[in-house]
Amino acid sequence: MNVDRPGEPGRIVTFYSYKGGTGRSMAVANVAWILASTGKRVLAIDWDFEAPGLHRYFHPFIKDKELSTSRGLIDFFLEFNAAARVVPSKAQRDGPDAWYQSYANLLPYAYSLDWTFPVDSVTGKKGTLDFVPAGQQGPSYAVNVTSFDWRAFYEQLGGGVFIEAMKAKLRAEYDYIIIDSRTGISDTAGICTVQMPDDIVLCFTLNQQSIKGAAAVAESASSQRLLASGEPAVRIWPVPTRVELNEKERLDAALDLARAVFQRHIGHLTRNERNTYWGSVQVLYQPYFAYEEVLATFANRRGQTASILSSMEAIASYLHRAPISMGAMKEEERLRGLELFKLSAPQRERQTTAPVDQRMGQVFLSYPNSEKAAARIFAAALKQQGLNVKWDGNLKPGDDYAAVLRRDLQSSDMIVFLVGSTVGEWQASEATEALRLKKRIAPVLLPKTGFDNLPESLHQFYTTQVAPDAVESTASEFAAQIAELCAESVVVATAVDPDDPQRGQWGGQSTHNGRRLSAVVTAAASDWFEIALQVTALDDQVPLDSPVEFHLHPTFSRSIERVNPIDGRAELLLGAWGAFTVGVSADGGRTRLELDLSADESFPATFRER
Repeated sequence: MNVDRPGEPGRIVTFYSYKGGTGRSMAVANVAWILASTGKRVLAIDWDFEAPGLHRYFHPFIKDKELSTSRGLIDFFLEFNAAARVVPSKAQRDGPDAWYQSYANLLPYAYSLDWTFPVDSVTGKKGTLDFVPAGQQGPSYAVNVTSFDWRAFYEQLGGGVFIEAMKAKLRAEYDYIIIDSRTGISDTAGICTVQMPDDIVLCFTLNQQSIKGAAAVAESASSQRLLASGEPAVRIWPVPTRVELNEKERLDAALDLARAVFQRHIGHLTRNERNTYWGSVQVLYQPYFAYEEVLATFANRRGQTASILSSMEAIASYLHRAPISMGAMKEEERLRGLELFKLSAPQRERQTTAPVDQRMGQVFLSYPNSEKAAARIFAAALKQQGLNVKWDGNLKPGDDYAAVLRRDLQSSDMIVFLVGSTVGEWQASEATEALRLKKRIAPVLLPKTGFDNLPESLHQFYTTQVAPDAVESTASEFAAQIAELCAESVVVATAVDPDDPQRGQWGGQSTHNGRRLSAVVTAAASDWFEIALQVTALDDQVPLDSPVEFHLHPTFSRSIERVNPIDGRAELLLGAWGAFTVGVSADGGRTRLELDLSADESFPATFRER
């Protein structure tokens, strides 16, 4: 990690959750307090207009506890809107003194918390924590929020330029600007996750909807904010919350899923940091914090492991790029702060934790085009068993047909192979790929189809026969059996390294069967590198003449790249934060190559150590 250099502009951090109930606002309040306690100037902004609640964590330290007289963020935007309706002259629009600059100052809407933060022993600075509420709470608040036209704000009133001016002013005043964004997909959530931040902390509970919703937002933000070098301009920090330690097998499966889904977004961490990241930031479910909005900085004593405070300190450390903690607080001071929360605090209904979903088994459904109706019946039966079914019925307009299906087949636990009167070239290639990957294959002979129609390569597998009048009943019984088999495969651990999943999977040799896999690495920025991968034939060997598959780290949006050789060689250019292992399949699967980029000492040390 690199410690923030003096004089750098402040960093903007958005805390986002796809679903509610993740403890996002609690994390914002605690991380902001921890940073302020170490001499940082911090601003916390409640950008959740629909359900503002950040002030509840600060209520002992603000005078207007219900925000009945305190203007906030929506009032700030409304004031700009009113001024922008009066179209200024060109002279007023241009230059550093453009008319909107005076409206882009959010500081008049910020309120300092009534608490004396300690002086940092290293920097000698005294921290501050200011708070911008969502808006003045009263009869007009809901009308102001629901009637605000964000499309017009951007398209007609120059809202994008205005927000950039606001950001510049905030960066000059604070070390950290921390945003509590609303949940879900919306105009305001898009501002918070795409235009505003340098860092996004994604809070999610360990169920599929929360994980995949948060991952989609991470993908959107990363793809829309790229530097000239191709490096994502936004750093993503996934944080599992409300983690319960009972039912260990289900917990491990859910954590494995989250780790796999978000792996491609934390390549900015070094390899050693990735090894410890997930365990240090995950936030355990502790019922005490479900009853009342209390800061863990007062509720937990320092030095306690597996506490909310220790998780918040870990998150703050990653954001700060250096270890950071609360610092010394006298016990009587901690108890005084805790007592402030108890005084006159209203009783609130206890929140309940979101369930932890067991990882669903994934099934790939292969079928001939002539049997679409039967494929629909089998897909429905498999889904009824809670299985994640991958087939071309899931494709969306614009999808790369071959790439999506190849990826789905590779990641599936089981391949269901429906056999009709003929097996076409495409279905035959799916069978070949499944065999190469050593997948468990379950052939199904559809009505009026005999064993002779089954490809010879699949004769070794037990085959299910479907009678002409029993398609639905057979599909239902078959799906139940597949669900049992997939449940067994979920429990069995694999030998794949989660931090470098291609390592050891491709034979460990960069030269094999007359082919060589090599790489050239050059620095494009201080922590971003260009990688040129190349597969060629060894001297006196037959040149490459068939497609080559490069199997990459999950930090890439496409973990499998298929390249057609040109002049007997296959080349692939990439950009990445650091080293990983590359696997290659060539010559129709007959040649397997592997190259660990971290092992070549000719590459930059900063690249190899990530």
